[in-house]
Amino acid sequence: MRVSLNEIQVVCRKAFEGIGFAPGDCDDAAEMIAWLQLQGLDGIGALKKALVFLHDEVDRPFDTCYEDAAQLTLDAHGQSVLRCAAQAIELGVSKALRGGSAQVRIRHCHNRILLLGYLARCTEQGLNFCVYWRDARQELVATLAAGQSTPSLRVYALPPSARSDEQSINVLISRHFTLLPRLSAEDTDPGDPPLPARQLVAGLEVDDEVWVMLKKLGEQVLVESTEESRRRGAGESSDAR
Repeated sequence: MRVSLNEIQVVCRKAFEGIGFAPGDCDDAAEMIAWLQLQGLDGIGALKKALVFLHDEVDRPFDTCYEDAAQLTLDAHGQSVLRCAAQAIELGVSKALRGGSAQVRIRHCHNRILLLGYLARCTEQGLNFCVYWRDARQELVATLAAGQSTPSLRVYALPPSARSDEQSINVLISRHFTLLPRLSAEDTDPGDPPLPARQLVAGLEVDDEVWVMLKKLGEQVLVESTEESRRRGAGESSDAR
């Protein structure tokens, strides 16, 4: 089915609220999913994989392993990047704006492609980004130049000997130079994503099953809000007597 960008933002925001995200985090996560969908990177599909885990991650903390003026390493303890990306990138951007460059590493996390949505809005601050992560078969490298709203994403096949993976993602940030991936004849380019302008005109394609799941999560918020209103109303009525 096809929906508008605004519909994705609204439905995802309500779904994240139903899962237990804080109000500000709901907005950030919803905008990130919508941005990925607009870029043709299947944000809804990535969210589908995350939904299995997000309910169980509500109260799980993440830890700072190392931090100095130009580096930050976090351990997400197996959580989705949705749980810690906003804080991690905010700190990394602050370091890069002060010192010219910074490196952020998030260990033991999943749904790592979702991090790109947080970075896109930071390019307006004159920052360049290079992000890389790997899974069991390949390494992915994405770059965003200052002022650029669409990422360049490349995929590199990994030899069997290099396939160890701790589910981490690395972000390099620079004010002074553009960060580009290494190019070689062996690179596999997944192709340019659909132009956002075309996506907006035609509507964004989403998985029907996931869309229904997201709406049900959002309805939980409405039900809880209605029940709370009824309790308050009953209490006020009792007090009046």
